[in-house]
Amino acid sequence: MTCAVSSPPKLTPQLIAEINRYLLVRTEIRKADLCLLFGSHKSADARVQVAAQLWCDGLVERVLVSGGEYTETGQCEAYDMGEALVAQDVPKSRIILETRAANTGENVVFSMELLKELGIYEAVQLVIAVGSVSASRRYIMTLERYWPEVIKMIAPANKYPVSVADWPLHAEFACEVLDEWGKIQPYLTAGYVHELNSETCPIID
Repeated sequence: MTCAVSSPPKLTPQLIAEINRYLLVRTEIRKADLCLLFGSHKSADARVQVAAQLWCDGLVERVLVSGGEYTETGQCEAYDMGEALVAQDVPKSRIILETRAANTGENVVFSMELLKELGIYEAVQLVIAVGSVSASRRYIMTLERYWPEVIKMIAPANKYPVSVADWPLHAEFACEVLDEWGKIQPYLTAGYVHELNSETCPIID
């Protein structure tokens, strides 16, 4: 498989350790007001499973699904994933659909706007983000950019048939991780993301 990055770096033990520490970030998970489920075509099933488990475990009050890209079903990501959540026993009344976002920044900004329209924005103090494990840091760095005041946690979804620790051994997984690794500095420079604040993002070392 060819990585999206033109010249992926050589995977030395030192680089793998740095990626594991910085990019594949873990946070504590505690009861939150909202699960922000980032829409996806390619890893929707894995993401839905994680969000549904958070609900079943009583860890979230609501699930907001954000994704405006259309899938092969003819519906946008948010509708498809919302239906999948209902099939996993998440009550429809506790699911909010945001159907405009086309990128991660819009996922956050449009979700915030929708919560304000619904009159529940001020009640959200803790957020658990759900998205692909390879982009764990980028999700919460995007939240830090646009919604710095909330406590931010990440419950990553892994669609691959290997553990997260074994990502260097799986070609597609490794390409995805390296693609994400290459995004962080340009996104920081462009102002799309902000570095994390330890007070609002409880990272596990």
